[in-house]
Amino acid sequence: MKGVLTLCAALLIPAVLHAQAAQGETLENLTSRAQDAITSNAYESAVKILTEAKTRFPSSPRASLALGDLYYDKELYTLALGEYREAEKKGATDIATLTQISRCFGKLNLEQSSIEYLTRILQQYPDSTDTMDDLGWMYFKTHQLEKGEKILLKGIAKVGLQKGLTMTLGTIYSGMNRYDKSREYYQKSVDDALRVNDRNFASIAYYNLSLLEHSFFHFNSALRYTDESIAMEDRPSGHLARGELLQSRMDFGSAQQEYQDAYSKDTTPLSKVNLAILFQKFGRLDLSRRYAEEVLGSKDHAWLVYYGTDLTRHLKDLHELLGIVYAGLAVREVSRPTTGIIDRLSALTASVRNRILSWFHDQRFRAYSLQVGTQYLDQGSYEDAWWEYYKGNESYPEVALKYLGMARELETARSPHAAAYYTLEEGKLEHSAARLEQSLAAFDPFWEKEPAAEALAALIPLIKGGAAQGHRHDLIVQLYRINPGALPPAGIGLPLSVSFQGAGWKGREKARVLRFLRRAGSECVEGRVEGFPYSLRLLSAGGTLVRWTVLDASGNVVKEGNPALPGGPRQRSAALVRIILEELYSVH
Repeated sequence: MKGVLTLCAALLIPAVLHAQAAQGETLENLTSRAQDAITSNAYESAVKILTEAKTRFPSSPRASLALGDLYYDKELYTLALGEYREAEKKGATDIATLTQISRCFGKLNLEQSSIEYLTRILQQYPDSTDTMDDLGWMYFKTHQLEKGEKILLKGIAKVGLQKGLTMTLGTIYSGMNRYDKSREYYQKSVDDALRVNDRNFASIAYYNLSLLEHSFFHFNSALRYTDESIAMEDRPSGHLARGELLQSRMDFGSAQQEYQDAYSKDTTPLSKVNLAILFQKFGRLDLSRRYAEEVLGSKDHAWLVYYGTDLTRHLKDLHELLGIVYAGLAVREVSRPTTGIIDRLSALTASVRNRILSWFHDQRFRAYSLQVGTQYLDQGSYEDAWWEYYKGNESYPEVALKYLGMARELETARSPHAAAYYTLEEGKLEHSAARLEQSLAAFDPFWEKEPAAEALAALIPLIKGGAAQGHRHDLIVQLYRINPGALPPAGIGLPLSVSFQGAGWKGREKARVLRFLRRAGSECVEGRVEGFPYSLRLLSAGGTLVRWTVLDASGNVVKEGNPALPGGPRQRSAALVRIILEELYSVH
């Protein structure tokens, strides 16, 4: 028994000595050990050491600050904010601590709390240019543009034309729609950045200039500034801006490449959102839905602090996109060739489900639009407020038209070309072919193919057959040449004169093919008929192979294929038409 007690005592002695040594450690030793642990990526050990330091030295802010920095670096902003505020209570009211608190609030999308701390910092440290810049930016994000202008002009008067202040002021003036002032201060920020060879900053400033020029329909200048931005530094934002310009020209391949280049470098979801929008525009709805839902499902919104939007507007845009995507998917399901009653019921069920999802996202979008509109209105940004109220009330045309007219009056006063876009919106609301035709004629035929396609997709269903058949056909051809992928989601198909060639065709199979094509929106007639802009030739010698060719009015081959079609007659007909439709409206 005595031997056992001796052994236990021997085992306890090192632990007691270690505890005594730990109790004798200074705060300096503990924080040094924590830093060594962080350097070795032993973050849990660092947290334990710093938590122990907080317990043993409760009046010192040092351990809380170190923990705050660790959490901030690991993007755990709620935890970081708690530690920084605890350090503040312990007397850490220096500019670095207060700035970190303001930045945590910004990362957590609590802009007003961030503004309160930045205002406090500026009162204590009135010459801090970084604080002036951060406060001006937060005023921009919260639509308090006049306050932002005031603080930045005051800062420039005090410390001179520093690039951060001038670029943020340029952004403020952009938000005010003051083109000349915005361009002036963006250019000043570029000049200052180039003077000190800060290529990263110059790249951002050129990107902002591109956005400004694009918003005022100066497309060539906007494209030139994206080139300047990427030449300064190959950042995602420059590719995104260039991609948006190429998308406005309906250049799918080039726009996709720019967005993919951005995606390979991007740490935010913006490039994924741009890809989702591009895919939606060109009818690749499954890809669009996947990208948009991935972004919507993300809970990381800290990136928003550095971009000219907030969480509400970000969610608004995503729900708008998904509402459009699900509406297109609903049309696709109800239009697809089916192989029997069960398949047809499945398609109709899927269409109804997608309609419900479209309605859900549309309702969320409109609710967010009204919320954003109220935010703009509270800060006196009337043009933006009226536009958001218009979008939020589209289900009530009379109300929507009132707000649209108010926004139109303000925007066209500074940018007359914007009238074409307002006429487009009025045409869609009123189902007015005349207004849609008017907007279509006003768009730049090279740079504004995107809104032209939107106008055509809304106009074509309003043009009925009979005497207007030729005009309707011309409009469909025009839309197809701009963007083939826009036709199926709108329930529109190419007018086709269909020729069945070879001995393999039976009457019921012909009727079934024509029915499937008509279901997909095509006006079809059998045989070669004058006045139809496209013809479809189907050659079957029996068996499973059918050679199909679509030709334009000049006899040029548009698309063709020679698929093998297994299964019975109904399955072969459905598979044939499905293949033709997929290839005919695909965009590569």
